[in-house]
Amino acid sequence: MPRRPPRSRDETIWTRPGPAPPAPGRTAPAFTREEITRAAIDLADTGGLPAVSMRRIADRIGCAPTSIYWYVADKSELYELMVDAVLAEIDLPDHLTGQWRPDLTTIAWASLACYRKHPWYGQLGIHPVPGPGTLRYAAITLESLTSSGLDEPTAINILATLNNYTLGFIQREQAWHDLETRDRAPDRWLLAAAARGTGRPATDLAADHDLTARLKLTGDEGYAFGLDRFLDGIADLLDHR
Repeated sequence: MPRRPPRSRDETIWTRPGPAPPAPGRTAPAFTREEITRAAIDLADTGGLPAVSMRRIADRIGCAPTSIYWYVADKSELYELMVDAVLAEIDLPDHLTGQWRPDLTTIAWASLACYRKHPWYGQLGIHPVPGPGTLRYAAITLESLTSSGLDEPTAINILATLNNYTLGFIQREQAWHDLETRDRAPDRWLLAAAARGTGRPATDLAADHDLTARLKLTGDEGYAFGLDRFLDGIADLLDHR
């Protein structure tokens, strides 16, 4: 069994080393933090965050559940690894154009595409200690803004706002997907809500084929609308500077 590394209150998953190398004549650990993280992500992709447990991860990688605690202290550390691994998957541009709007647009759409593959991601919240994937994402996105003359504190706020918008959007998409999965015919709920708001009979509103599409506020068209308005705001900020 690998030796459990010592922990202090100031340590994080990123600064604490993994299990020590095996003693001479002993076999090396059979798995890594990366394998644990990938197994957790696969479970979440299939069954959502409730499907992620140390026992299920252990079943996937072929070990005892208690062995995983030699690599992560608890589930919150596991979530940190999962968050960083997802950010590392985002297909960021290798080279920025030097024009903030097309660069930020590319980053935003690449982020959305990745989050759609992992719709549970937005439920994990903010993890204040960044890992390597998070640092890479932040560095490229901030460069797309600071190269246009924005100071770093403003660029950081813009990045945070973009993340808030994209994560909020993906949560709404997932909520709609969950409703469709449970109800099979959720449009009637939208029509009933619209009828209450407009005073028009739901039967009349049902004839408006675009109504439910507008009320869902999901899909590429909905994301593009909000993203463009966000980018317009940045353009206005730059113009005034």
